[in-house]
Amino acid sequence: MWKKLKDFYNKTHTDFSKGYVDPYEFHKTFYQILVNFKVADLSNENPPSYFNQNTIIFMTGFIAKVLCVISFYHGLMTFNLRLATEAGTYTIVMAYALLISSCTRKNVPQYHNFLRAMKDDFHFICTSGEKYRTQYFRNQLLTWKICIFACIFTASIAVGMVSFAFLSLLYFLATYKEEIGGSRPLLFPFWLPNVDFGETPVYEIAFMFSNICALLYAYNYIFMIQTQIVWIRQITSKVDIVIWSIEDLLVDVHPATSEEESVYFSYLIKARMRDILRHHQSMYSLMEDYAIVYKKMLMFEQKCCGSVVCLTAYCIAEAFDEGEFQAILLLLCIGTTVLHFVPCYFCTFLAVKVSSVCDACWNIPFWNAGPVIRPYMVLIMQRSLRHLPLQAAGFEDISIETFSKKMTNAYSLFNMLRQANI
Repeated sequence: MWKKLKDFYNKTHTDFSKGYVDPYEFHKTFYQILVNFKVADLSNENPPSYFNQNTIIFMTGFIAKVLCVISFYHGLMTFNLRLATEAGTYTIVMAYALLISSCTRKNVPQYHNFLRAMKDDFHFICTSGEKYRTQYFRNQLLTWKICIFACIFTASIAVGMVSFAFLSLLYFLATYKEEIGGSRPLLFPFWLPNVDFGETPVYEIAFMFSNICALLYAYNYIFMIQTQIVWIRQITSKVDIVIWSIEDLLVDVHPATSEEESVYFSYLIKARMRDILRHHQSMYSLMEDYAIVYKKMLMFEQKCCGSVVCLTAYCIAEAFDEGEFQAILLLLCIGTTVLHFVPCYFCTFLAVKVSSVCDACWNIPFWNAGPVIRPYMVLIMQRSLRHLPLQAAGFEDISIETFSKKMTNAYSLFNMLRQANI
């Protein structure tokens, strides 16, 4: 069993050293989840029908968000800071789930452009770009492994939260004493006027609903984070193709000694330069599509993830002072921190990778080609030094530096809440 899992993870039985490799078969988990979310049908540019799993995910997230908002408001009105912070945390989390669903439905053409670009790149590598095959598929294999890890980590957070919810219920039932009293625990801190969430059958309904919400949220997030990883890694793979092509631009080219050599070298350089410009433009088109789909989500993460980390840490600390251990919120805090770090890291990696195109241009003996290609090289270098199209007024760059600032601010706010006499 372990050997089969290891072979699956390392793609031991997949031979991508020769012949055509289907990108959708290579990244099968990624493609299958795109099929499930109805964004992989390249023949249909329209948004997916309302009657599918996306509607179930959206409706459960919306209902959970409404209940959490009501609980948050009740916590504020009754000065129950612990309830307000916990409900506020889940309100932010559910709002993000709704944002993911809405961005997915709205930007189906961008997903199609991405799938077509991936197919074109694999076709290029398996045909005219055969000499880059080994390096390219080494990067693709790493992408596959990162996706598997991200899926397992995200799923384990949700499964862990649901498992701890069941364990908390079993512990309560095992230690319950009527004279002491108490109410059965819920995954989400639901509250409604004139409704007792500790009574049967309301408790059973709320308990199962909250667990289903957690699992559906993880499923939705796996779709988002896996697609984001593959998308960014595909852009960086396109950057690699551009860099490799630039490095080979003037291979076997030297100052012409005759008219025939001059004509031949000129034709050779123009043909190679045409391919470079085509890949370079495709790279930026892919980046623009990525920004259209993920910009709002990245901005939301930048503004709200620090608050989620701070509030969950505060709830954990307050509960610990009262003799409770909030394992569910601890998992949520860890998951939020790690899964916010992932896009920050990959966007930093993408920015560095794109700017490396400029270095590749400087590293070739362009003086052997005459003045013909120099304007194109200058334009490529200037464009590679621009910021990523992920900026917006009032927001910082999506980077590890920004992640560090947000986590520092979250820690400072956590200390302020702990020291406040509320």
